[in-house]
Amino acid sequence: MTRAQPKSSLTDDYARRIARAIAKGRPPPFSDDLDQYCESSPHEIFAAFRGAARHMPPAGKEEALAIGYLFLLQRLLEHLRYRTDRGYADAAKLIADFQADVVAQVEAGQVDGRMLAFVGGALHQSKIPASPEFVAASAERPIDQNEGVPLPTDVHAALHGILEACGGDPFMTVGSLIESSHAMPAETRGALAGALAFAEIPEARSAAVLFLLDPDSAVRRAVAGTLGQVAASLAPTDVRRLIAMRNWRPEDERAEVDAVIRKARAAGIDCAQWEAGSIESVVATAIDGTTVQGFLLVSPAGRKKRISSLLTKGGIADAWSSEPESRRQIEASLAGAAMDAPTLAVSRPYLDRTVTHHLALSTEKREAPPLGLLQIAETIGGADWQPARMAFGQALAGLIGEVPKAMCEPAALASVLRKSDELADLEAVAQSWFEDDPQVAQVVESAGSRDRAKLARYLLQSLIAQHRDRWAEVVLRTALWMREAPPEADLCWRELALVAKALADGRDMTEIGLMRDIALRTIAVLGNAGRM
Repeated sequence: MTRAQPKSSLTDDYARRIARAIAKGRPPPFSDDLDQYCESSPHEIFAAFRGAARHMPPAGKEEALAIGYLFLLQRLLEHLRYRTDRGYADAAKLIADFQADVVAQVEAGQVDGRMLAFVGGALHQSKIPASPEFVAASAERPIDQNEGVPLPTDVHAALHGILEACGGDPFMTVGSLIESSHAMPAETRGALAGALAFAEIPEARSAAVLFLLDPDSAVRRAVAGTLGQVAASLAPTDVRRLIAMRNWRPEDERAEVDAVIRKARAAGIDCAQWEAGSIESVVATAIDGTTVQGFLLVSPAGRKKRISSLLTKGGIADAWSSEPESRRQIEASLAGAAMDAPTLAVSRPYLDRTVTHHLALSTEKREAPPLGLLQIAETIGGADWQPARMAFGQALAGLIGEVPKAMCEPAALASVLRKSDELADLEAVAQSWFEDDPQVAQVVESAGSRDRAKLARYLLQSLIAQHRDRWAEVVLRTALWMREAPPEADLCWRELALVAKALADGRDMTEIGLMRDIALRTIAVLGNAGRM
C-alpha cells in the first residue's frame, strides 16, 4: 500500500504559490483572498513558522519554499499588528505567545538558531517590537545568515563586507542592518552604528548618519553622540542630510543634531546642494477607514523611471524608492495600485501638505520617520518637508468657501446630509469605512441578529459618536483628495465638505446618511468576521 500523504493546508498552499512566484522573479502574489485568509486565520503564524523551519537549510532542502513561508508569516504578523493597533488584547497576546514559542523551540534545539534572525526580520517588516525574551535569545546567538557561524570578532571588517554587498549604498546598508538587528538590544544596534561612524570609509560614516532615523530613540541618541566625535570627517552630503532630517526627529532630540552640524561647519565642511531630481507624477490612494493613505511617485532616472512609495497612518508609516525600471514596469505597478484601492493623480502641493502633516504627527508621538523618506527627498531633487499639522478648521473653511451657497441653505443641506450614503463617487472609497475596535465588536456580537437599523442608531449615538472627530477628519481628507481631480470629473467633494462640517459642528449622526452607512457596514463586517 502507498503511504498516505499529509493533507495540505491553505497555509502550505499559499507558501508554495509565493515560493513559485519568487523563483520566477515575480513579486509575491498577494491578493484579497490572501489578506482575508490572514485576517481570519491569525493562529497560522505557528504553522508558517514550522514550515519555514522545516524547509530552511541546513535542516531542510527547499530554501525557496522556506522563504515562501517566511513571506506568509510576515503577512500574518502584519494583520495581527493591525488588530493590536485597534486595541485588540487577544492579538497582542497571540504575538507574545508566538515569540515565546519561537524562543522555546530554538533553546530546546528543535529548530536552527538562524530562525531567530529570520523571524526578527519578519517582526521588523511587520513593525512589531521584539519581546525582551526574543531580544535576549538573539543576543546569545549572533549568527551569520550565510554561514551559520558566529559573526567575525572584527566588527569593522564585517561592516565593510556589508557595505560592499550593498554596493556602498548607505540607504541599502542601513535598511539591511536595521532589519537584521531588529531583535538586538538597543545598545548593540547603537554600537553597530558607532562602528560605522568610526570607520575610515566615507560611505560607512554616511550610513551612520542615517541611523539618526532609527526607530529606537536610544539608538538615535547614541548615534548623535558618536557623530559629534567624528563631525570633522563628515562629507558635505552628510551635512545636507543632517540638516534635512533635523526637524524630523522629536523636538528634544534636535539639539544633538545641531551640535553635530555646528562642529562640521566649524571644520569647514559645506552643505552639499540637492542633486538633480524631479517628479513626473504623483498618485494617491483614497483614505481608508483606518486613516491609511498611500502615494506612488514616479521620477525620471536616465532612460528609465524610478517609483517611490509613501504610506501614511497617523504619521509616516513607510517610505522607499525602488531601483530604476522600464516604463512598462512602472505602468504595471501603477495599474496594480489602482486595482487595490481607488487612486487619483494629485499635485505636488497636496503631497507636500500631507507629508508635513504626518511628519508632525510622527514627531508628536516621539517617533522618527523611516529613512526611506530621506531617500525619496533625494530622489525628487530635494524637499523642504517640515513638521506642520494641517489646520482642520482652515482646510474645511477653504472647501466650504467653494461650495455653492444654495447647497448650504437649510433644506438643501439637510437633503445632502440625508442622501450622503448615495454618493456614487464614494461607492468604492467607503468600502473600508467602518469601526473596528473591541468595544464596538462586543456590542455587535452581543446584539446578534437583532434589528440592525436599531443597532446602527444605538452605535451612532454612543460608540461611533465618540469617534466623531476622527470621522470628520477622514471625510475632510477625502474631500481634499477628490478636490485634486480635474474639474470635469465633478467628484462629490462639495457634499463631503458639508458632511465634514456637520460632523465638526456636532450634528446628530443619525441625520447623516453616510454615517448610517458606516454604522450598518460596521455591523455587517463585525457580525460576519471570524474572530480569534
